[in-house]
Amino acid sequence: MNKYFFLGIMTSLIFLLSLPSFIEAHNGSRDELGGHFRTNDCYYLLHEPTELAKSANNKQELVELIKKYNSNTTCKSTFNEEKLDVEGYSFNNSSEPTQSEEIQAPNSDDTNELELGKTYSATLEKCTDGDTANFIINDTTYKTRFLYIDTPESTNTVEPFGKEASEFTCQFLKQGKITIETDGPSLFDKYDRLLAWVWVDEQLHQEVITEAGLVEKFYDYGDYKYEERLIAAMEEAKEQEKGLYASEQSEQVENVTKNQPDHNSESPKDTKSNDTEGNTEETEEPTQSEIGLVIFAAILLLLFFWLPTLKSKAGVKLLIVHRLRTKKVWLNLLLAILYLAFWYLLLIVVLIELIHLVINLKIRAK
Repeated sequence: MNKYFFLGIMTSLIFLLSLPSFIEAHNGSRDELGGHFRTNDCYYLLHEPTELAKSANNKQELVELIKKYNSNTTCKSTFNEEKLDVEGYSFNNSSEPTQSEEIQAPNSDDTNELELGKTYSATLEKCTDGDTANFIINDTTYKTRFLYIDTPESTNTVEPFGKEASEFTCQFLKQGKITIETDGPSLFDKYDRLLAWVWVDEQLHQEVITEAGLVEKFYDYGDYKYEERLIAAMEEAKEQEKGLYASEQSEQVENVTKNQPDHNSESPKDTKSNDTEGNTEETEEPTQSEIGLVIFAAILLLLFFWLPTLKSKAGVKLLIVHRLRTKKVWLNLLLAILYLAFWYLLLIVVLIELIHLVINLKIRAK
């Protein structure tokens, strides 16, 4: 009899200790913003933004709304933008640079120092990522957005081949004399970034990195001097299956990046990028906590159907379980599906039976 007493105690403790983490991992409900915290790492997942969430103009405002309306005090205490996963949602009034903003002139006197259609010798001050760097031109530092190309992100968000594109650019810019060539309808974007072609000795950076297969698409604000060269370079990268376009990588990259918000630019004329954004259906991969919850529910279900045998061997009568199952196997299978959907109610039944078992064994032990 002692072994049944010990078994009942251990089983009850396991369920009671594991219950909070499993429930909070994915509680099945979303807050007023349309998301929830993932308890194992306190990341906030914005599944279906509500009107309240859409009222936020940027990530910082959304973080403040989450802290205000979500009830998970444990996760809110350490929550910040780095733990926010908007799952492809882009803000209507985002403070991030967008394509339409790129062509706006800045409120800066720098436009008086440089001219469109000119070339300037430059020195690399800092390499940021695959399509952004800081250059010193005429003793002035210019944060520069490389014209026409859009490489995978490696700063705010790390996308597939983002680090490779960043490393390629940083190494390439150190290989020779840098020349900056201005082009297009504007020198600067709204964020005071110089828009330019970047030459290293006789090589055009944008063309070389496109040939390497590290450019995912082009953006187009007007007519640019080297458009045709880059389009040809893109076709060559695809034909030779380089970088992003390697046969074993292309499908994976497309699935991961198609719903990512573009923080640098988005093309108004995406015919040159062969993008199919908006025509694909977003898929949501199950998280580790969601998988854990399914496993927990399945184990709980098995314990539910094993309880009659356990209590029978212990010589303790059932309270509820026998009324929730039948002698027909096919009917029990249907009930099992129903119980999985309402596993939290099933948990209450199992706990009641286990507590009843423990109490009876304890009484008999005395």
